[in-house]
Amino acid sequence: METIEVAFTVRSFESDAFGYLAPAALAGYLQEAAGQSADSLGFGLSNLNRKGLTWVLVREQFALNEPIRMGDTVQVETWPSGIDRWAVLRDFRLLKGDREVGRALTSWFVLDLQTRHPVRPKLVLTDTYHAQTPHVLPVMSEPLAALAEASLQRRFQVRFADIDANLHVTNASYITWVLEALDEAAWRDQYLKSLDIQFLAECSLGTFVYSRSAIEAPGRRRHSVIREEDEKELARATTEWTVK
Repeated sequence: METIEVAFTVRSFESDAFGYLAPAALAGYLQEAAGQSADSLGFGLSNLNRKGLTWVLVREQFALNEPIRMGDTVQVETWPSGIDRWAVLRDFRLLKGDREVGRALTSWFVLDLQTRHPVRPKLVLTDTYHAQTPHVLPVMSEPLAALAEASLQRRFQVRFADIDANLHVTNASYITWVLEALDEAAWRDQYLKSLDIQFLAECSLGTFVYSRSAIEAPGRRRHSVIREEDEKELARATTEWTVK
C-alpha cells in the first residue's frame, strides 16, 4: 500500500460563516491529495491526458468524527485501494496530529476524452491500483436511493467558476448546490457530519439546475440535483447532521 500524506491549514476563505471547514473545501483537499498520489504513481491527470484519458469522480463519501475549524492543520493520508468493476477506489484518513478526525472513500472512472465513455481500468493502470486493501468506509457498490419527494428546492445557473479541467461542472460545485437545499435553522444550528454523493451525469456551462432535498430521518437528509431543461438527474446524495 503506497500512501502519501498532504497537510492543509484551514484558511478563512475555506471556512463557512461559523468557522467550520466548508465541505466543498474539504472535497478540494481530498482531490488535491488524490492528484498528488496519482502523479507520484505515474497516472496523474497530465499523464492520462497525453493518452486521451482523464479521471472522473463518480462517488465520494466522507465521515467526520469531529468538526474541522479555521486554523486547524489537517493531514490528508491517501492511497489507491483497488478496483470495483469499472471504478478505481481510493481511501483517505484525516488526521490532526496523531488523532484521526475523519475518513473518506472515493470512486473514479478512467474516461476516454473523445468518446466520453469509461475504459476498463485494468487495461490502463498498473498493479499498484489493482491491489485490494481494507477500506476505511464500506464500499457502496449499489446506487443511492432516489429522492421520492422534495420539501425544499433551490435553483442555480452553472457559472464559469463551476467548470473544471474536463470542461464540466466540478464535484465541489455539486456539493455546494446539495448543501444549499437546507433551511436556515439547520444551517445555523447543525454541521455536516457525513456525506455520500453520487455523480450521475455531466453538466455544462450555462445550464440551469435545481437542488432538491427532504428530511429522511432526524439528522438525515436526501438530496437530488436535477437539470432544468429535461429533468435529468445529475447527482444524488445523503447527508447526516449533528448539533453544533
